[in-house]
Formats: sequence, C-alpha cells, structure tokens
Amino acid sequence: MHMANLFDHLHHLIAQNIHPTEKEEEIWDRYGKTVAVMVIDSSGFSRATENHGILHFLSQLMMMRNMIQQVCEANGSHAFRFEADNVYAAFDHPNDAIRTALRIHEVIHEENLMLTPSERFSVCIGVGFGEMLYSETLEGYFGEEMNTASKLGEDTACGGETLITEAAFQHADDDLVESFTPRHLELAGIEARYHLHLFKT
Repeated sequence: MHMANLFDHLHHLIAQNIHPTEKEEEIWDRYGKTVAVMVIDSSGFSRATENHGILHFLSQLMMMRNMIQQVCEANGSHAFRFEADNVYAAFDHPNDAIRTALRIHEVIHEENLMLTPSERFSVCIGVGFGEMLYSETLEGYFGEEMNTASKLGEDTACGGETLITEAAFQHADDDLVESFTPRHLELAGIEARYHLHLFKT
C-alpha cells in the first residue's frame, strides 16, 4: 500500500505490527531528501513582551515574517513555514540557505525594524545540510542535521549570528563561508563543530 505521507506510512506499519526500522531502506528511498535547512529564531521575545506587551511584539514579528518570506522566496526556498517566532525553510543547496541567512540580517537592519524604541529587532539563524526524512505535512524535515540546525538557531546563536553545521560549511563555496569562524558545541554528550558569522552594522 503506497502512502503519500511519512507519518501515515509509519502509522500503517505500526498498525500491522511492523517496526519501521524493518523497512528503513524503503522509507528512506521514498521520503529521504538531501537538502539545506534553515532555522530562524527571534531574539528578545520574552524581554520585549514583558516590557511592551504581546501586541507590540506580535506587530514587529509580523513585519519580520514578511521580510523573511520575501528573502526566502527570492532565493528559492521550499517547505517554508512559520511557528510562533520561529521560521523554518529548506533549500536545494547550502549556498542558497547561507546567502539567504546573511541577506535576512541585512534586510532587517536596512528596514530599521525595532524590537523596542531603543533596541533593534534581530534574529538568530542555524543552517544544516544533509539527507533527511521529509513529511509532506507541516512537520517538515527530520534528521541529525535538522536537529543540529535547530539547536544552533534556537539555543546557541545570539541576535545577528548565523551558525552553520560542519556539513553545510564543507559543501558551501569557499568564498561564501570564508568569513565564518569555527566553533564547537556540546550536543547530547557529543562535541559538534560549527561555524559562526556575526552580522556587523
């Protein structure tokens, strides 16, 4: 029985008492994709909400979303979605994701988007690249590089920073990532190498 959706497929297997790992090769052949993923988180959400109210932050968030969507679409993103103050997008190649990330920082600065009357709005961005499982629903992509990109974008990066995984760095053009500096991250007991770029005004 052919299933269009990853989770429907997994549910169907489990309902037949078939563990999905028994069909791992089949699942990867059907749902596996090699992509670059970008995870964006806004900086200062809690502070802005506490000091200026949720509606102030949401109004700025909506403007930020519009800016980011325009940049992502102009650079060939797919599987694009918003979730609260996070943005998730996928690209065919890490070059596209990295260029998009750097441009997003520029656009937010150029448009003078403010978090508070005295503080600029800024975002934190993580980028990963590799083979992942894709669910043709809102869940999006699953895999080690997705997990690492999320960790970098949501938990590690500060406002104005773009952090890319070692895999994204290795597959990107040298001139595009020459300004990135290497860093190390302790992730679930495993040390992971990543690369950092800070947007400078």
